[in-house]
Amino acid sequence: MARGAEYRCVVHPSLTLRLRLVGDTTYPSLDSIVVLPEGESSDVIQVLHREPGNAEMPLPYHADVLSTFDLDADGHRDLLVGKFWGATGNRGYDVWRFDPATRRFVADSELSKMWNPSPIAGRRCVSTHSNSSARDDGRGVYCLHDGKWRLDSAEMNTWNRDSNSVTHSIMVRSGDTLVLLKSETRPDSL
Repeated sequence: MARGAEYRCVVHPSLTLRLRLVGDTTYPSLDSIVVLPEGESSDVIQVLHREPGNAEMPLPYHADVLSTFDLDADGHRDLLVGKFWGATGNRGYDVWRFDPATRRFVADSELSKMWNPSPIAGRRCVSTHSNSSARDDGRGVYCLHDGKWRLDSAEMNTWNRDSNSVTHSIMVRSGDTLVLLKSETRPDSL
Protein backbone atom coordinates (compact mmCIF):
# COMPACT_ATOMS: atom_id res chain seq x y z
CA MET A 1 0.00 0.00 0.00
CA ALA A 2 1.48 3.27 -1.03
CA ARG A 3 0.36 6.84 -0.79
CA GLY A 4 -1.68 7.71 -3.85
CA ALA A 5 -2.65 4.08 -4.43
CA GLU A 6 -6.23 3.66 -5.52
CA TYR A 7 -8.53 0.71 -4.89
CA ARG A 8 -11.89 -0.26 -6.33
CA CYS A 9 -14.45 -1.09 -3.63
CA VAL A 10 -17.73 -2.87 -4.37
CA VAL A 11 -19.79 -1.52 -1.48
CA HIS A 12 -23.00 -3.13 -2.78
CA PRO A 13 -23.82 -4.85 -6.10
CA SER A 14 -25.37 -1.53 -7.17
CA LEU A 15 -22.49 0.69 -5.98
CA THR A 16 -18.76 0.65 -6.67
CA LEU A 17 -16.45 3.37 -5.37
CA ARG A 18 -12.75 4.19 -5.67
CA LEU A 19 -10.68 4.69 -2.53
CA ARG A 20 -7.48 6.75 -2.84
CA LEU A 21 -4.93 6.69 -0.02
CA VAL A 22 -3.47 10.06 0.94
CA GLY A 23 -0.52 10.89 3.18
CA ASP A 24 -0.74 14.52 4.24
CA THR A 25 2.00 14.47 6.85
CA THR A 26 5.39 12.85 7.34
CA TYR A 27 6.03 9.55 5.57
CA PRO A 28 5.05 6.78 6.29
CA SER A 29 1.61 8.10 7.14
CA LEU A 30 -1.83 7.31 5.78
CA ASP A 31 -3.83 10.30 6.90
CA SER A 32 -6.91 10.26 4.70
CA ILE A 33 -8.91 8.16 2.28
CA VAL A 34 -10.49 10.02 -0.60
CA VAL A 35 -13.75 8.45 -1.80
CA LEU A 36 -14.41 8.87 -5.52
CA PRO A 37 -17.08 7.54 -7.88
CA GLU A 38 -16.31 4.60 -10.12
CA GLY A 39 -14.86 5.58 -13.49
CA GLU A 40 -12.63 8.48 -14.45
CA SER A 41 -14.41 11.25 -12.55
CA SER A 42 -12.26 13.26 -10.16
CA ASP A 43 -15.30 14.57 -8.24
CA VAL A 44 -14.65 13.82 -4.59
CA ILE A 45 -17.61 12.25 -2.81
CA GLN A 46 -16.05 12.38 0.64
CA VAL A 47 -12.73 12.49 2.49
CA LEU A 48 -12.27 10.18 5.46
CA HIS A 49 -9.78 11.71 7.90
CA ARG A 50 -7.87 9.71 10.48
CA GLU A 51 -6.98 10.90 13.97
CA PRO A 52 -3.41 12.16 14.40
CA GLY A 53 -1.31 9.37 15.84
CA ASN A 54 -3.47 6.67 14.21
CA ALA A 55 -2.25 7.40 10.74
CA GLU A 56 0.95 5.38 10.60
CA MET A 57 1.39 3.21 7.51
CA PRO A 58 2.01 -0.39 8.55
CA LEU A 59 4.97 -2.49 7.62
CA PRO A 60 4.79 -4.22 4.23
CA TYR A 61 3.88 -7.64 5.61
CA HIS A 62 0.53 -6.40 6.90
CA ALA A 63 -1.85 -7.26 4.09
CA ASP A 64 -5.02 -6.06 5.76
CA VAL A 65 -4.34 -2.33 5.90
CA LEU A 66 -7.48 -1.60 3.90
CA SER A 67 -10.35 -4.08 4.18
CA THR A 68 -14.06 -4.07 3.48
CA PHE A 69 -16.60 -6.27 5.24
CA ASP A 70 -20.31 -6.00 5.93
CA LEU A 71 -19.97 -5.59 9.70
CA ASP A 72 -23.60 -4.75 10.45
CA ALA A 73 -25.39 -7.19 8.06
CA ASP A 74 -27.10 -4.41 6.12
CA GLY A 75 -25.91 -5.67 2.72
CA HIS A 76 -23.29 -2.91 2.31
CA ARG A 77 -19.56 -3.28 2.88
CA ASP A 78 -17.98 -1.18 5.60
CA LEU A 79 -14.40 0.11 5.58
CA LEU A 80 -11.62 -0.88 8.00
CA VAL A 81 -8.23 0.85 7.86
CA GLY A 82 -5.48 -0.62 10.03
CA LYS A 83 -4.12 1.57 12.81
CA PHE A 84 -2.02 -0.85 14.91
CA TRP A 85 -0.59 -4.35 14.79
CA GLY A 86 0.62 -5.84 18.07
CA ALA A 87 3.29 -8.45 18.72
CA THR A 88 0.69 -10.89 20.10
CA GLY A 89 -1.59 -10.65 17.05
CA ASN A 90 -3.90 -7.89 18.21
CA ARG A 91 -5.01 -5.51 15.49
CA GLY A 92 -6.93 -2.28 15.64
CA TYR A 93 -8.72 -0.43 12.88
CA ASP A 94 -10.35 2.86 12.12
CA VAL A 95 -13.84 1.82 11.03
CA TRP A 96 -16.37 3.60 8.83
CA ARG A 97 -19.76 1.97 8.28
CA PHE A 98 -21.53 2.68 5.02
CA ASP A 99 -24.85 4.48 5.44
CA PRO A 100 -27.11 3.52 2.51
CA ALA A 101 -29.49 6.43 3.19
CA THR A 102 -26.78 9.08 2.67
CA ARG A 103 -24.56 6.87 0.47
CA ARG A 104 -21.55 7.89 2.57
CA PHE A 105 -19.19 6.26 5.05
CA VAL A 106 -19.74 7.25 8.69
CA ALA A 107 -17.05 6.86 11.36
CA ASP A 108 -17.91 4.24 13.97
CA SER A 109 -16.02 5.17 17.14
CA GLU A 110 -17.19 2.06 19.03
CA LEU A 111 -15.97 -0.44 16.41
CA SER A 112 -12.76 1.58 16.13
CA LYS A 113 -12.05 0.81 19.82
CA MET A 114 -12.42 -2.96 19.35
CA TRP A 115 -9.56 -5.30 18.58
CA ASN A 116 -9.80 -7.65 15.61
CA PRO A 117 -13.48 -7.02 14.75
CA SER A 118 -14.90 -9.66 12.44
CA PRO A 119 -18.47 -9.92 11.10
CA ILE A 120 -20.74 -12.78 12.15
CA ALA A 121 -22.55 -13.90 9.00
CA GLY A 122 -26.25 -13.09 8.90
CA ARG A 123 -26.25 -11.25 12.23
CA ARG A 124 -25.87 -7.59 13.15
CA CYS A 125 -22.92 -8.68 15.30
CA VAL A 126 -19.14 -8.76 15.29
CA SER A 127 -16.79 -11.02 17.17
CA THR A 128 -13.62 -9.67 18.71
CA HIS A 129 -10.59 -11.30 20.27
CA SER A 130 -7.35 -10.18 21.85
CA ASN A 131 -4.54 -11.61 23.89
CA SER A 132 -1.72 -10.23 25.96
CA SER A 133 0.19 -13.49 26.51
CA ALA A 134 -0.03 -17.18 25.66
CA ARG A 135 -2.32 -17.57 28.69
CA ASP A 136 -4.31 -14.31 28.79
CA ASP A 137 -6.94 -13.84 26.11
CA GLY A 138 -10.50 -12.71 25.61
CA ARG A 139 -13.27 -12.94 23.06
CA GLY A 140 -16.52 -11.03 22.81
CA VAL A 141 -19.61 -10.78 20.66
CA TYR A 142 -20.97 -7.26 20.16
CA CYS A 143 -24.37 -6.78 18.51
CA LEU A 144 -26.21 -3.70 17.29
CA HIS A 145 -29.14 -2.80 19.54
CA ASP A 146 -31.00 0.43 18.77
CA GLY A 147 -28.04 1.68 16.71
CA LYS A 148 -25.43 1.02 19.42
CA TRP A 149 -22.94 -1.82 19.79
CA ARG A 150 -23.52 -3.82 22.97
CA LEU A 151 -21.42 -6.63 24.41
CA ASP A 152 -23.72 -9.68 24.42
CA SER A 153 -21.26 -12.37 25.52
CA ALA A 154 -17.64 -12.68 26.59
CA GLU A 155 -15.19 -15.47 27.23
CA MET A 156 -11.76 -15.00 28.77
CA ASN A 157 -8.76 -16.82 30.14
CA THR A 158 -6.79 -15.11 32.91
CA TRP A 159 -3.38 -16.30 34.02
CA ASN A 160 -3.00 -16.29 37.81
CA ARG A 161 0.76 -15.95 38.07
CA ASP A 162 0.94 -16.40 41.84
CA SER A 163 -0.88 -19.74 41.83
CA ASN A 164 0.34 -20.82 38.36
CA SER A 165 -3.23 -21.43 37.20
CA VAL A 166 -5.61 -20.18 34.52
CA THR A 167 -9.19 -19.07 35.17
CA HIS A 168 -11.63 -19.58 32.30
CA SER A 169 -14.79 -17.41 32.51
CA ILE A 170 -17.91 -17.16 30.33
CA MET A 171 -20.38 -14.27 30.61
CA VAL A 172 -23.69 -13.74 28.78
CA ARG A 173 -26.15 -10.90 28.64
CA SER A 174 -29.30 -11.07 30.71
CA GLY A 175 -31.34 -7.91 30.31
CA ASP A 176 -29.09 -4.91 30.83
CA THR A 177 -26.17 -6.72 32.47
CA LEU A 178 -23.60 -9.39 31.76
CA VAL A 179 -23.96 -12.39 34.04
CA LEU A 180 -21.19 -14.84 34.88
CA LEU A 181 -22.35 -18.16 33.45
CA LYS A 182 -19.30 -20.25 34.26
CA SER A 183 -15.89 -19.82 35.83
CA GLU A 184 -13.34 -22.53 36.47
CA THR A 185 -9.71 -22.44 37.50
CA ARG A 186 -7.29 -25.13 36.39
CA PRO A 187 -3.54 -25.64 36.76
CA ASP A 188 -1.48 -23.93 34.09
CA SER A 189 -0.51 -26.53 31.49
CA LEU A 190 2.13 -24.48 29.62
